[in-house]
Amino acid sequence: MKFPRLILLVLVGTLLGLSSCTLDDEIDIPGGDSDSRTKFLGSWSVTDNALKLNYEVTIDRDNANSAMVVLRNFAGSGSSASGLVVGSTIVVESQGIGQGWQVNGDGTYKNDERLDFTYMLQIGGSAEERQAIFSR
Repeated sequence: MKFPRLILLVLVGTLLGLSSCTLDDEIDIPGGDSDSRTKFLGSWSVTDNALKLNYEVTIDRDNANSAMVVLRNFAGSGSSASGLVVGSTIVVESQGIGQGWQVNGDGTYKNDERLDFTYMLQIGGSAEERQAIFSR
């Protein structure tokens, strides 16, 4: 009869011990709830050095993928490109935008007011590397 009581005592002790191991809501875990896309979001004024172009790009969250952003008017195309956020970088994989334009490249977050992009732009048979400074 002592054996079942011992098992019962061990089970009750284990349950009490495990129930006291809950995460405290007051603890701030670095990177726990943060969305790495947040720093990129918003409207950016772009200076594109290839043709001395100035245009606006708006970066929004891609609601279909928690690691992706949508760059509206990317390369001054009037169309959107998708980018993968990896730390402080937006990676734009090769994709078609606009009227048959092909783009790929990456942008590096410098601070709240600057993002530096290097990308390839191909229109028809002509391709060029572009440097663009996003500022706000």
